[in-house]
Amino acid sequence: MGYRQLNLIPLNEVPGSQFTRSREEDMDEFVRRLEAKGIATTMRDTRGSEIDAACGQLAAAE
Repeated sequence: MGYRQLNLIPLNEVPGSQFTRSREEDMDEFVRRLEAKGIATTMRDTRGSEIDAACGQLAAAE
């Protein structure tokens, strides 16, 4: 089987959305389970959320 890499990005919350960001311990457990299955996994940093400029937040503000 070939090399597999999964890059995860935590949800950037948007006011009014029904979706919420997962707890840190839940995200850590998800990464642990993926890696236990042999899937190299990276949890990406989120940036810009404090000014509503993170991925997905700009489009929601329009």
